[in-house]
Amino acid sequence: MSELILPSISLLFFTFFSISIAVDTLTPSRQLFDGETLVSANGTFALGFFSPLNTTNRYLGIWYHNLAVHTIVWVANRRIPLTNLTGILSITTTGSLHVTYFGSVNSSSMLWQSFDYPTDTMLPGMKLGPYLTTGLDRNLTAWRSPSDPSPGNYTIGIYADGVPQMVLRTAGGWLWRGGPWNGFGFSGAGPTQFYDISLYRVFLSVFNVTKEEIFYYFNTVNDAITTLTMDHNGTVRRNEWEASSENWNIDWLAPGDYCDFFPACGANGLCDTSSSPVCRCVEGFDPRNPVNWGRGDWSDGCVRAAPLGCHANVTDDFMLVPGAKLPDTREAVEDMSIDLDGCRARCLMNCSCQAYARADLSQGGIGCIIWTAEIIDLRVYANGGQDFFVRVAAGGNGA
Repeated sequence: MSELILPSISLLFFTFFSISIAVDTLTPSRQLFDGETLVSANGTFALGFFSPLNTTNRYLGIWYHNLAVHTIVWVANRRIPLTNLTGILSITTTGSLHVTYFGSVNSSSMLWQSFDYPTDTMLPGMKLGPYLTTGLDRNLTAWRSPSDPSPGNYTIGIYADGVPQMVLRTAGGWLWRGGPWNGFGFSGAGPTQFYDISLYRVFLSVFNVTKEEIFYYFNTVNDAITTLTMDHNGTVRRNEWEASSENWNIDWLAPGDYCDFFPACGANGLCDTSSSPVCRCVEGFDPRNPVNWGRGDWSDGCVRAAPLGCHANVTDDFMLVPGAKLPDTREAVEDMSIDLDGCRARCLMNCSCQAYARADLSQGGIGCIIWTAEIIDLRVYANGGQDFFVRVAAGGNGA
């Protein structure tokens, strides 16, 4: 006989028990009615019907059970709300999960595995990233508004082309890049990166690429309650529950400043919030449109001040950009078999190579990323970031 099972924060399945029904499973002969709540065995999560703020629409969702602030972490029927309090959650003998009212099917007959279909909240153990074999892409999608959990205008997930990177997108394009994984976390997560367990002692991140999937997930330590959420206005936040104040603290958010917005300074531009103006050309490059650049319109970016000497059989130089967020990697390639010196040599042998950097900062630094297109969305941090080497014409005061 089928049972309703939803993934828990450890990626294992957990079973609910109902306070009012007094059972520990949902079976075809036992249904969950609106007004009843199923609570996970450890008391952390609850499942039932709820209404967001300023609406009477009803949705099936999961929330933290014992927190003073009602915090929804998953919504099933976000596209098809119920309009009254007659909702019923049931499961068939074939394993199909139904949300119905007065016995009429009101949603897909698919059996949800909630961690494969996240809404706007990422919980510990939940994966973001695509299944390469099935095409299913696990990402966070914002609510349309605080009163409407249907899919909104913003999503965040792992973009797989080139070297995989975390990207926040809207209907009009990319809004923010978390960048590629650098062995500890995402290159563009900022100087107080949300993966840094040495700073927070509550957070541990994992990123992996296999033949079947590309995925990122995090876990917490010391029983910390932490989520990653996508707000309806396109802001990504890392939240930690503060028991003493009975409220959520925001530990990290993005976009967080001007340089976070993609691409702040155009092609071959460099963004630095500690300088004025915040945009300048990478050394060895000049503004493509000097008039607009002088007016503070940096969208045209920069072009090389002198051509590379590759075809003239002249050895080019490399300009070191320290503390960098690695630029867009859609047209970059990664090789984990060579070190930084090998990366430099390979770049010089390729007339299309524009820049290079270490791929993985862990284990003393391993692997290499090579960029073969214009440098897009490059910024620097006063603290954090990593060394980035830009190819410039010989005599360009390179490293």
